[in-house]
Amino acid sequence: MQGQWQFEAERELVWQTLTDPNIVAQCIPGCEKMEPTGDDTYLATMAVGVGSVKGRFTATIRLTDQQFPERYRLIVEAKSSVGFVKGDGIIALQEVAEGQTQVSIDGEVQIGGTLASVGSRLLQAAANAQLNRFFEAMRQQVAQRKGTTAAPEELTEKPTDGE
Repeated sequence: MQGQWQFEAERELVWQTLTDPNIVAQCIPGCEKMEPTGDDTYLATMAVGVGSVKGRFTATIRLTDQQFPERYRLIVEAKSSVGFVKGDGIIALQEVAEGQTQVSIDGEVQIGGTLASVGSRLLQAAANAQLNRFFEAMRQQVAQRKGTTAAPEELTEKPTDGE
C-alpha cells in the first residue's frame, strides 16, 4: 500500500500530531479505544466493516525505528472473528516547501479469514477510503494545533496499490 498526503504545516508539527496516540485514536475511523501497553505500543479496539463483512478488531499498534522528524515504522496486527490484518510500513515526512509537509506511506498489508473473501478490489477501495478519512481528520487536527481556523484543502491524493 502506498499513498501521499500534503499538510499545510511544518514537518515537526505534523510529526507531533501523527505520533500523538490521543489524536491518532480520534482520527482512526471506527476506533473505540486505544491505550498504551508499553513504549510506543498501543492496544486498540476498532469496529470495521468491508462490504457485508463487519467485525470488532483488537489491534496492536507499534511505532518503531523513529527518526524524528523524518520517518518511523508502523506495525499493526489486528484480529477479530472475521479475520486478521497485518500491516507493516514506513511513514515518511518530507518538507516540500516552507510550511508544507508531505506524508508518504509505503508498506504491505496481509489480510486473512472471512475478511479476505470480500475480494481484493473491494478491500483496496475500503483501505483507500479509510486512509483518506484518517488523513483528512489528521489535517484538521494539525490545523487546530497550528491555530488555523481555515478548512483543510480538498483531498487530491489517493493511496495506490503497492507491490
